[in-house]
Amino acid sequence: MKKLNIIAIAICLLSFFSCQSADKNQQKDSDTTELNSFVSGLVKEDTTFVEKLVNTYMTYAQNKQYSEAAAMLFKPDTTDIWNEPVPLDNDEMESVKAVLKRFPVLSYKITNMEFRTAVDNEIKCSFVMNDSLNITSSWTFRPMNYLGGWRLCLMK
Repeated sequence: MKKLNIIAIAICLLSFFSCQSADKNQQKDSDTTELNSFVSGLVKEDTTFVEKLVNTYMTYAQNKQYSEAAAMLFKPDTTDIWNEPVPLDNDEMESVKAVLKRFPVLSYKITNMEFRTAVDNEIKCSFVMNDSLNITSSWTFRPMNYLGGWRLCLMK
């Protein structure tokens, strides 16, 4: 009788754990499907628009139009469950302008564009700060698609 109880408990535990792994596999499949549907739903106009946003920002930085560049940026609202992009506040804009002044952009190039979800994307842009000393750096942008429009955010 004791052996029967142990076998029954073992079967119940095996069933329980196999159901959990099936749920995890279904979640992974669901995440992959969501990612593939977002990326496949992108059109050339999306990538072109995001590229234009980055080019405009970097051109402002290159031309020392720091206020215009900073005004283009948004940040995810951490209090909102949808991470709605909101404009930077005045202190954040001043901080961005200070960084742009400290790291002047002489020339730039978009080096990588990676789209994953509406709010999780990366655009890497390398730039030259000093031609004679060959000093370069890079920034990573985080464009977010919100309510059908793209907003440009910087990665922290």
